[in-house]
Amino acid sequence: MSLRIARPWKNPRTGVFHLRQRTPIDLLGRLKGRCVCLPIGDTWASITVGPIVQASLRTKEPREARQRHSIADGALKRFWHEQRVGPSPTFDSSDADGGRSEHVLTTPLLQIAETGERESIPAMSVSASAPLSVDALFERWAAYNADKRARNTIKRYRASFRSLAAFASQRDAQSLSADDLFEWAEKRRDVEGVSPRAINKNDLVAVSSVLQWACGRSGGQVLTHNPARGLSLDEPRVVGQRERTFREHEIIAILKAASAVQQDHAQPTRSAVRRWCPWLAAYSGARIAELTSLFREDIRIECGALVMDLRVTKTGEPRTVPLHKHLIEQGFLKFVEASGSGPLFYDLKRHKANAETSPAEQQAKAVAKWVRAAVNLDPAVDPNHGWRHTFKTRALGAGIEERLRDAITGHRVTSVGRRYETPSLSMLAAAMNQFPRYSI
Repeated sequence: MSLRIARPWKNPRTGVFHLRQRTPIDLLGRLKGRCVCLPIGDTWASITVGPIVQASLRTKEPREARQRHSIADGALKRFWHEQRVGPSPTFDSSDADGGRSEHVLTTPLLQIAETGERESIPAMSVSASAPLSVDALFERWAAYNADKRARNTIKRYRASFRSLAAFASQRDAQSLSADDLFEWAEKRRDVEGVSPRAINKNDLVAVSSVLQWACGRSGGQVLTHNPARGLSLDEPRVVGQRERTFREHEIIAILKAASAVQQDHAQPTRSAVRRWCPWLAAYSGARIAELTSLFREDIRIECGALVMDLRVTKTGEPRTVPLHKHLIEQGFLKFVEASGSGPLFYDLKRHKANAETSPAEQQAKAVAKWVRAAVNLDPAVDPNHGWRHTFKTRALGAGIEERLRDAITGHRVTSVGRRYETPSLSMLAAAMNQFPRYSI
């Protein structure tokens, strides 16, 4: 059978089901002979990496094999992904004391064993009758969804579960009630200072999603019901203080500040991100973290147009955006050509490899802080996200079609009919030529 089909393989001699997955060619040379730990049922199995990774699912029952395979297969795909882009760390909340915990960075769910040991590693039990910590439940969900959910979604959910794990301490996740979760949500609001809207939109959505999964077959039916379903805090009525787009004087102030940045030879990426990211955002509506993730290789020419490939996006769907001629006139292409291979706006040597926040996200936050301080920006407008609102508003005024505006900014289309439309690069380039220049 084809090894690309994500389903259990049944050994014709023994009847036992196995996971079989081909090792990616780009990773085989580096990882061959090393070991990876995979969750198989209630234990972990240490498997040696070769051209094909094969692990017994330790069952002859098709239904159980499918469940175990989905978890182990997702974990292995997550491992391949982390070997390419770096691990997503998890946090140990076992030292929680009095409702507060000092989160200690621990190894991810999957680990490369430096030794050749083939022994199974005891895992946190996931059976319905055994204790199941909040951390263990989340890591099981994360492994299963490694190739199904966007990486940023898993990261956001992990932040919510870190707080819930600290609140629950070592309690069994199966014992949590709706009252417990509501008390946790109130603590987030009253003690941790999180807004009710953020708790409803982020924390309770994350918890409800994971607990609902744990009630289903994919999650092993370790929960009989979802205590987070229908939970929400009352939200105070919030009246918008102003529009979310930048006003004309704010646009001029930010872009002037960016243009005035001189190259800092001691910290070249810091000066580069301040000089170019506001301008790139102004002419694309891209999220700043999408721009700070750019590599030199992402700037290229296609169909006669200079484009940037935004590979790291909020939705996980990459997109290609033409660059405005004004950026080229300002010298952006010269800056790219003078840069070395790799990231344009951060230096990997200056960032910890296992940091929870990626270097691109750290730089995006630094840009926001710098913009707000440099121009004394109104606290009611976002220094980074304001460019998305501003770009789309100006594009509307320039007569650029909605479908093209959405394609450039990466917004999802709402109608079924629009989903059949895929604007070509030439269409996007023509739309970008319509976009008016900023005069500062």
